[in-house]
Amino acid sequence: MIEARDISFGYGRRKVLSGVSAKFEDGVFAAVLGANGAGKSTLLKILSGWLKPDGGEVLYAGANAASLGARELAKSRAVLEQECRLDFACPVGQIVRMSGFSAGALGAEADADEAEAALAAAGLSGFSGRIYTELSGGEKRRVHLARALCQLGKNPEGKALLLDEPAASLDPAAAHAAMSAAKSAARNGACVVAVLHDPNLAFDYCDFSLLLKGGKIAARGNTRETLTRENLSFAYSHPCGVFPSPFGATARFPKSGGDSNS
Repeated sequence: MIEARDISFGYGRRKVLSGVSAKFEDGVFAAVLGANGAGKSTLLKILSGWLKPDGGEVLYAGANAASLGARELAKSRAVLEQECRLDFACPVGQIVRMSGFSAGALGAEADADEAEAALAAAGLSGFSGRIYTELSGGEKRRVHLARALCQLGKNPEGKALLLDEPAASLDPAAAHAAMSAAKSAARNGACVVAVLHDPNLAFDYCDFSLLLKGGKIAARGNTRETLTRENLSFAYSHPCGVFPSPFGATARFPKSGGDSNS
């Protein structure tokens, strides 16, 4: 479990997060949503231990994340960044196996079977021998998702998977494969937190949702109860409708002046 307690953070004088508190439970897939600049990615970086909050604290199973070294953090959580900069002309399988060296901490490569299983979960079966620099942007994104999944290991229970826009730059089938892989990690006991832009992905996959607006919590709780017409319209500063669908619910943001009645 990861707990954020009264988190505040700013870049210089610009306040990005203020008074953010939330619990992210093991076995639960949680979404963090909000408009551009709401503080979603900053919150994820703080949860991951990459940024130190100006105020408040982050706890990993009750232990202050600030007290954990690189090795402990790497064993406790895996992270998919929003931007993954890598320009190595090496086989995909090698990149995924390097998850064992994440943060320079674990000290050993994952085995080939673990890497192949992670690639399959990310929808990239048979990609182990492909050269990374020859892949499309979306395929590269999924390689890094596989790398994070591989870092969790065969038993993700009690570990955290932190994903910054896991469906970004992906076609619909690939986006659903990525979200399904994250959901599977949660079902196997991981604490999964994903920054998302599309509420519909949260409706389809996430048990818990946290809405941010202007660096503060606008709403949080069970996804179906939290992502209401009123809450989404407020958080995104744009009319939104929430409608029944064969899959439970769907959100729609009409063009300006459109009808968003639900």
